Amino acid sequence: MTNEKRPGGTVHADAEDVYRQLTPKNNLQLISPTLTPASGKVKDAEDGTLVGLYGSVVELARAASKRSNRMQLMMSILANLTVLSSGMGLGYSAITLHSLTREDDPLRLNSDQASWFASINSIACPFGGLISGYLLDRIGRKWTLVLINVLSIVSWALIAVSSSTNFELMYTQILIARVVIGLVIGLVSAPASIYSAEIATPSMRGRLTVLTSLAIALGILMIYTFGYFIPENFRLVAAIAGGCCVCSLLMLIPLPESPAWLMSKERESEAERSLKKIRGFGNCDKTIPEIEHELSRLRDNVEAQKLAGKERFVDLIRQPQVYKPLGVIIGFFGFQQFSGIFVVVVYAAKVSSEASVSIDPFLCTVLIGITRVIATTLVAYILDTLGRKPPSIFSGVGMAACMFGIAACIFHPPAENLRWLPTFLIITYIFTSTLGFLTMPFSMLAELFPQKVRGPASGVTVFFTYLMSFVIIKLYPTMVEGMGSANVFIFYGAVSLLGVLYVCYIVPETKGKSLQEIEDYFRGKVLTRRSSQSADEDCADLSSSAEA
Repeated sequence: MTNEKRPGGTVHADAEDVYRQLTPKNNLQLISPTLTPASGKVKDAEDGTLVGLYGSVVELARAASKRSNRMQLMMSILANLTVLSSGMGLGYSAITLHSLTREDDPLRLNSDQASWFASINSIACPFGGLISGYLLDRIGRKWTLVLINVLSIVSWALIAVSSSTNFELMYTQILIARVVIGLVIGLVSAPASIYSAEIATPSMRGRLTVLTSLAIALGILMIYTFGYFIPENFRLVAAIAGGCCVCSLLMLIPLPESPAWLMSKERESEAERSLKKIRGFGNCDKTIPEIEHELSRLRDNVEAQKLAGKERFVDLIRQPQVYKPLGVIIGFFGFQQFSGIFVVVVYAAKVSSEASVSIDPFLCTVLIGITRVIATTLVAYILDTLGRKPPSIFSGVGMAACMFGIAACIFHPPAENLRWLPTFLIITYIFTSTLGFLTMPFSMLAELFPQKVRGPASGVTVFFTYLMSFVIIKLYPTMVEGMGSANVFIFYGAVSLLGVLYVCYIVPETKGKSLQEIEDYFRGKVLTRRSSQSADEDCADLSSSAEA
């Protein structure tokens, strides 16, 4: 046997081999640790090295795992702070329409003007989705998020300083602001979730990609809360929202760019620095096996794209691994939109009144916001335990039951001792919709598309999603007037049930699969379970060792 010097003493080469076996090539590796016994004393190589080696590897593996997971979570949170403005923009009309349509206000909006105020942002959303695909590829994930924050600040500032004496000027200002926030909503849907998916390890990807939905829910709750405490001053509410966007812009300063995007632009040294920071190695300038392994995979992916040629998206869309997931996810978003989820968000106070809710409609909107945050938080754990399909099926069934129940309450108003029932049904509808139909399409958006088309394909998906959103939001007052509130809720319930069938037979399960396996699935390749489980098994092996 040959010996070699280590910082902690002399160890056998065989011990080095054991160290390599105990430290698989995954995200738990650390660079050349000091191989010392758990007691901290250097024992004779024959009887103490292996014990010390084992204890050292376990401790370092545990530290690396915690540090890597913590950094991934922190970076994803920073990226998703930008999404708060999207949620605030979605919920803003719900708490301001009352103020803007007051009979005693000389600058009040009529019903048609109010419906345009509530829905015009949805016209701009599709174009924001298309632009996001270009920006993601051109300027990267981080600078796309920076631009979104700047646009958000402009939008809220326009409303905050809108005229209080000239109706035409005020109406023009708030409509322009709503168009800009619509662009923001369309722009922000993809970048944060794509960033989270690209920096995440397989075991963390599900819970990180759901942070986008959680940020939307938090944004809605924030704006509902502002509206509850400041119901008569929509300008002040807008100013506070703008201040939140300034804070999220400043928080992007320490955010590293996505290593996948940097590698695609042949900025390999920057990709290495970014990956080291995300994996918890900070500014370490040493060669780290884990980082080299991941960089090699990213490099291979870029080379494969080069060999495939620089095809246009209109050509790539003919490939099954592109058009199949595109059709699946747009269909999923279609059932999301036409089941009334965003109608309840935008017209929360109005829907509460029409559903015969007995409490203050503005208080009901706050309860709706709280329920969405709680449910979205649960989704972060559900994604990696139950997968995508079971929660979506439960969600659709629950939504349908609640919509049919609300319709029954309108047809046959509940007795005095059951007046809480409509409130309960609306809150339950929000809870069940958030567990599946609201959050799952956004979470899967970053998973289904191959790397080379992820930006433009996500943009196209968001375009059609918000185009459908505009249609359903703009038509809601017309549908209520023509069909009656009860029949509108029945329609939403029927769409929810159809959505359950769609999830059962069309939407694939992505839990436990790598992004490459998902791409192979749409290509029609037969997959083995080994490759999809390898990373998770490696993590599980070291975790169980650490616990032992």
